[in-house]
Amino acid sequence: MRYAAIDIGTNSCRLLMAEIQDNKLLTLSRDMKTTRIGEGLHQNGNISQTAMERTIACLNSFLKNIGDSGIAYCRIVATSALREALNQEEFLNLVRQKCGTSIELVSAEEEAHLSYLGVKKGLDIQGNPLVADLGGGSTELIAQNGGFYFLSLPLGAVRATEQSMSVVEIADIISPLAADKGLFKTNPLVFVGGTASSLVAIKESMTEYRSELIHGQSLSRKEIADIYDLLERLPLRVRQRLPGLQEERADIIPKGALIVLLIMDSLGKENIMVSESDLLDGVVWNTHMGNN
Repeated sequence: MRYAAIDIGTNSCRLLMAEIQDNKLLTLSRDMKTTRIGEGLHQNGNISQTAMERTIACLNSFLKNIGDSGIAYCRIVATSALREALNQEEFLNLVRQKCGTSIELVSAEEEAHLSYLGVKKGLDIQGNPLVADLGGGSTELIAQNGGFYFLSLPLGAVRATEQSMSVVEIADIISPLAADKGLFKTNPLVFVGGTASSLVAIKESMTEYRSELIHGQSLSRKEIADIYDLLERLPLRVRQRLPGLQEERADIIPKGALIVLLIMDSLGKENIMVSESDLLDGVVWNTHMGNN
């Protein structure tokens, strides 16, 4: 059976079209466009009209691709930016009018569950991972060590960049995680999201983004720190031309890399694994399980 999932994130809109056969998810296509619906959200709590228009244009493009592919099941979810926006209803109504579809606003906890499901189904890993879903506006952490662990932090690459957060401010937001450090001594730390994927792509100097070469890759703290130092030294116009880095992400990647480093330090981890299977994959699996 074929499914489509769209994620409206703070920084980008992403599309996954996939087929599930013999309990395996087969990717038909993935797409991503930087729409930055969360741009300026912290200033007045509202999504701007420009950001709405960018996102709606992207949704219509994705929906056309889905329709042309003959996929019957499509689920659209929205996360941090829309959860916080004071004018979320205005945007949701606009999508119904201009796209002819509805958006599911998922809670931070449900987002974490779906991301965890995506990682567990899509990544060959020993043991139970601690999954860190680092987005544009928030970071969710989830693990299942017999019991359920969930932590949502108001911290993401876009938010940290727009608010010019310092190391001290970011570390303060992450501090609740440090108190739980002892729970995760043996859990592999797995990151999902554009920041982590970009760090691998930069490390490999990818001239063309290849998801299959990023999925399951490991990064050491030293490698991430070296990339962070490089990003901080480069002016934005030079950073935009860095192999492996999408031009639209060049302004937010330094803060994203810093967040990764500080999460690793708070947990005493020297390595992370990067998963391309994430929230979108979890949405597809969850939809599939609900239909069977």
